[in-house]
Amino acid sequence: MAVSIRDIAREAGVTVGTVSRALNNYPDVSPTTRERIVETAQRLGYRPNQMARNLSSKHNHNIALVLSGFLEEELINDFDALLMKGCFHYTVNNDVEMSIQVINTKIQAEKSFEQLCYEHNIAGAILMGLRTNDPYCELLAKSKYPCVTIDIEVPGPNVSCVMMDDIKAFDELTQYLIDMGHRKIVVVHGRKLAMVSMQRLVGAYQAMQRNGLELPRDNIIYTNFGREEARDGVKEYFRTHSPDSATAFLCMSDMLAIGTIEGLKELGYKVPKDYSVVGFDGLEVTNYTDPAITTIDQNIQQKGYEATRLLCDMIRGKRKAQRLVLPHTLTVRDSVRPL
Repeated sequence: MAVSIRDIAREAGVTVGTVSRALNNYPDVSPTTRERIVETAQRLGYRPNQMARNLSSKHNHNIALVLSGFLEEELINDFDALLMKGCFHYTVNNDVEMSIQVINTKIQAEKSFEQLCYEHNIAGAILMGLRTNDPYCELLAKSKYPCVTIDIEVPGPNVSCVMMDDIKAFDELTQYLIDMGHRKIVVVHGRKLAMVSMQRLVGAYQAMQRNGLELPRDNIIYTNFGREEARDGVKEYFRTHSPDSATAFLCMSDMLAIGTIEGLKELGYKVPKDYSVVGFDGLEVTNYTDPAITTIDQNIQQKGYEATRLLCDMIRGKRKAQRLVLPHTLTVRDSVRPL
């Protein structure tokens, strides 16, 4: 006999209306009550009509790409697009259906990862854009659903991570500037609470200390990975620093490098004649900027492909949760001048 919402209400000790509102994600149900109702529904084997239709189809390995903070971004950047492309390259060739779920920190606090998977009949998910203080970074450890995080390690028996060695890569990029004769380096920092930003800053400190150099705190320009923030940050930097206080700008993303070049040009400087600039990511657009930007290519599309393959292997029991580190390449172009 099929389980009804009345059965769930009786078992959870709430009204039928509360069950209905909880399962349809109405905001007037407390997170604790919602969690109890979802757990009860799962335990009793309740399946809404849409989920029943999905379960009866041949696609019994539906997965999702969960994007956190996506709506806060002004534009879809090339990183997001390339990663999505890599994910879908795998799914279309392996008879897997992938949906996209958009969340933010507030939604994470109101709806657990398990509830998200249950409501959308998701067997597992790839999570991108998580910050170190996000609720899911703690909740994923308890999840029964397999998941793969991008660029951030989260503990848990069912949690894998696909990343690059950001410390090593940023150390290599910093060392390149030093080898080119640069000693006065300004770091254009990404989002403070992003794991990749923290690790890349470690790489910069590591290389500079190895070479007997210092990185003063006021030589770090903080941003949220926004191009315009980098542009304005560079202009603000030179309001309080002399022109000879820097020779190179070490950027934590290619979009930050583009914004940095824009800011320098607006101040009347030329790149690389007056200042050198390097980026990070390997976006295609860096081939066509003026000048073309030296960068770390982390092969973003491959990262999406490997994350999707790993998730599907976990769901099928072929691989256990693991940390998968992908290689990177230093791509030298025209944005650095030797001193």
